[in-house]
Parts: sequence; C-alpha cells; structure tokens
Amino acid sequence: MTSKIRSIVNLLRVRQYYKNVLIFVGVFFSKRIFEVELYFPLILGFILLCCASSFNYIINDILDVERDKKHPEKMKKKPLASGDLPVYFAVLLLLIISAFTIFSLVFLIQNNSFIFMIILIILTGQLYNHFFKNYAFIDISILSTGYLWRALSGVVIITEYISAWLFLAIFEIAMFLSIAKRRGDLMLLGKDKAVEHKKVYNQYSQKILEQFHVMIAGSLFMTYSLYLIFKFNLFEPTINIQEYIVIFTIPISLYLIMRFMYLTSAKPEIARKTEKAFLDKGILISGAVLFLILFSSFYYDIIIGIFGN
Repeated sequence: MTSKIRSIVNLLRVRQYYKNVLIFVGVFFSKRIFEVELYFPLILGFILLCCASSFNYIINDILDVERDKKHPEKMKKKPLASGDLPVYFAVLLLLIISAFTIFSLVFLIQNNSFIFMIILIILTGQLYNHFFKNYAFIDISILSTGYLWRALSGVVIITEYISAWLFLAIFEIAMFLSIAKRRGDLMLLGKDKAVEHKKVYNQYSQKILEQFHVMIAGSLFMTYSLYLIFKFNLFEPTINIQEYIVIFTIPISLYLIMRFMYLTSAKPEIARKTEKAFLDKGILISGAVLFLILFSSFYYDIIIGIFGN
C-alpha cells in the first residue's frame, strides 16, 4: 500500500509543486496579504496549478512509457515505465484531475483570465515536451515562461497591477535555475549519458552554460535592484525608514545568487533537484532574513499601526 502511494506521488510529481507557490507573489507584493477574502481563491488557484502541472506530467509519462522503458535511469524513477502503476490507472487519474479542474474553474473561481493562464501552462508544457525541448536555449526560455504564467495566475485572481520589473526577475530566476540544472546534468552524468537523458544536451557544453549562468545571474541581480529602486522611489532625495530597510535586501539577494552558484558547482546533484538547495542553511537563513526585511518594508505602515494602537 505504501509503495503504491509513493508511486502515485511520483506520477503526480508532488515534489515539483513548490513551483506553484509563485501564485502568492502578487498578493504579497501588492501589499494585500492581510485581505483574508483573497485566500480562498488563491489557495484553490494553487491547487489547480498543481493539477495542471500533474496533468502535463501524466500525459508525458503515458506518451513516453515505451521510450522510458529503454532508459535505465527513467525506468527507476517513473512508475509507468517501471510497471509499478498500470497505464489505465494513469488515464483514470488524468480524468479525475481534469474533472476536478473543470468543475473548479466553472463553478468556484469563475475567472476567465485565470482559465487562460491554466490553458497557457498546459499548452506551454506540452509544446515544450513534444517540440521545444529539442532546441537548445529555446528549451530554457519556454520552461522559464511556465514560471511566469504561475506568477501571473495569482495577479489575475486578485486583479492587481504588479511591476513588470518583478515579473522579469521571476523569469530570470527560472532561467537561472534551468541553466543550473543543465550544468548539473552535464557535470554529474557526463556528455554522453546526458545526451541519452535528453538529446538537446548534444548542443550544450559546460563552457557555454557557465557563461549563460553568469550572464543571467548579473541580469537577475540588476533587475531585482531596479525593481526596488522604482518601487520605493529610491532616486528621491528624501527616503523613509522602510526604504532604508529594503536596501539591505540587495546585498542579501546577491549572496543568495552566489551561494546557489557555489552549491550547484560543488554539488551538481543539487542543480538537478533544485528543492535540495532550499535545505541549505545559508540559503534558508538568508532567504528568511530577506523575506522578513521585505515584509517589514512593504507592510511598514500596517505594522506601525498595529503596535501604535
């Protein structure tokens, strides 16, 4: 029974659900985190994003089951290829996910823009897996676009404007992680095995990926810094205390970027499974401090009002 549950969890790719937390970016940066009425649609939206992600994964596993059986590494990881779960069960699970998603979109959320985002996530995932994954550099861009749709999903639910600089930063974070994964694959598997894993690795090299990684890292740091500068009008001669506070996140963000680059270079298995990086003490502590400072800066007036009373 336990092994069956584990196989279902692997088929759904529950370990990848952390990506869908991006749906909450909008409510935080729009300074509406204390509006309780927004949480039901956002949490339901998060669940539906997870359903859309699992929908993509299951379809891909069904279509690739025969090919995966010939791949030793995928045979161990994928429950359909290994025979732990039959294909008809995957189809049944796919129908259940589809029915729940359609019901929720029609009767619970009723937001045309969010429906469009769900369609884009599924369409982008399928286009990547059946076409774009074979084209170097385009594959990274398409994957990163999926992160953008997740963040935009939260924005359309709360119908709020968010700075384009922030969305550019999210896209660059996704690019940063995707490039790191490809570097990790080449470092850990070697060129020949990496090509067996994904044909597109025949077009990549360690040197070019390292150059792209450094380029995106610098761009990400500048984009985040510019977002804060424009958000808090740091060009102005008069700066409030919350603006002084938020400036401290700039060196912290640089540390996070450098720490992640170090980890993925020293331990390429972390690059292949990004969720492992979140367990690193340096990233955990600095990430928590960055969040607390951002929270203090964005919600300074509310915090002062609470303690003032």
